[in-house]
Amino acid sequence: MKDTKQLRIYLIAVLAIVSFFKILFTATTSLSLFSEETQYWLWSQNLDWNYYSKPLMIAVYNFIFTGILGNTDVAVRLSAVLFSAGTAWVIFELGQQMYRDPRIGFWAALMLIVMPYFHLASFFHTTDSSLLFFWALSFYWLYRATVSQKTSYWVYAGLASAMGMLSKNTMVLAIPLIFLYLLLVDFKQLKQKGFYVYCLVFSLSFIPIIIWNFQHDFVTFRHVGTLGGVEGESEPFDMGESLKYISEYVGGQLGIISAFFIPFMVMAIRRLVKYKERKMLFNLLPAILVWMMFFLISITKRVEVNWPAFAYVTLPIAMAYVLTLVGQGWKKYATYATAISGILLILIMKPAPLDAIGFRKVLRPDKDPLARLAGYREMGARIDFLVDSLQLQKHFIFSDSYHLASEMAFYVEGNPQTYTINLGRRKNQFDHWPGIDQFENQQYDGVFVQWNTADRPKVIAGFDKRILKETHYATYRGDTVRVFSIEIYQNLHHIDEVKTDSY
Repeated sequence: MKDTKQLRIYLIAVLAIVSFFKILFTATTSLSLFSEETQYWLWSQNLDWNYYSKPLMIAVYNFIFTGILGNTDVAVRLSAVLFSAGTAWVIFELGQQMYRDPRIGFWAALMLIVMPYFHLASFFHTTDSSLLFFWALSFYWLYRATVSQKTSYWVYAGLASAMGMLSKNTMVLAIPLIFLYLLLVDFKQLKQKGFYVYCLVFSLSFIPIIIWNFQHDFVTFRHVGTLGGVEGESEPFDMGESLKYISEYVGGQLGIISAFFIPFMVMAIRRLVKYKERKMLFNLLPAILVWMMFFLISITKRVEVNWPAFAYVTLPIAMAYVLTLVGQGWKKYATYATAISGILLILIMKPAPLDAIGFRKVLRPDKDPLARLAGYREMGARIDFLVDSLQLQKHFIFSDSYHLASEMAFYVEGNPQTYTINLGRRKNQFDHWPGIDQFENQQYDGVFVQWNTADRPKVIAGFDKRILKETHYATYRGDTVRVFSIEIYQNLHHIDEVKTDSY
């Protein structure tokens, strides 16, 4: 009991320090928000029961925190910081509850904190941020429910899963996973009411999703189906492309867990195979089955590295458990592995020390994933300057990319509603909001932003004339990493957009 209390205090201290520096980085960095973050923020300015690609809760979280702290970078990312701290805490509690050993919970939480996929979800406010928390909370209550068979625990698990479902649709996989787990270890529970009470409570979260999709031609299902390869046009099988996708997937998954932890993951799987321990199966089954599912998808399509990561949340508990069974050498290795993983994450976010010793040759600035966050804040300020200098009165901001449109909505003064036009893209959330046709033939000027500097004949033809075109350069780590074009047009008439059924 004393050890549990002491380790809880240590974990609170670790989470407080980590959270503080994440908030400090966001408050002081010159980098902008990730375009997915600004897209979800823009959803919060247009609240609805569901959205094109995701459920409603990420918009609600943004609505709450920006309502309190204003439309600032910190307000957007604060949700991610809080959810990640909560996730680490739940994993600690699940680990110590499961094995009656707070050291397992503590080590599991530390390992989780320094895993790259968790670091990203705890830093950038995406749907993964809240999904990881509610996935962990669901499995905390699911474990307690399957052990005690208390109906109240099944209800708590259902409520947590419902919130997870309203955060990201992949939460639905919890149902078949827990069903299979019970099928393997305790079939008689499937003849009792507990699991079905869980499913019933969970299913309440489907109501707003289904109603909204019924009203919008089931676009979320079409979108997810396209990403998963079951909807849309099929392409001929290409062995070379398939091997490329598979290698990217396997390598990426090992990387986001942290290569330093691979030995403990292997030990955990070997112990499961050898001893068939129920607790080990509970922790590993989600990771193994979800990994296999996305592996099959990777045979024909590129799988984004974060897609399966939500199922890895309980993996550190399995690794922390085997850590208690090995010798001092492995325990020292675990300490070094955790510390090195954490230091590398810090250096990736603040790469100046690495650049000083030649890291630029290993990872060029334009290939650095963080380069995707460069330039938007400055481009928003430049648009403010141009609009003021040219004394534009009736005007709107638009792009052919929802990424750019979302960024400009956030970084242009006054946070104006922005718009996208279709010059050959797939559908997105902007297609379900009023478009620029509302400004036609009313003396509205347009501010068009795009990646690259190519002329767009359809845009040019849609206005009286182009007043200005200038190139904007985004820099990161001392190099130009992206080139944008800012163009201002006079008097919108009509832009002939591309009609698409691509989701």
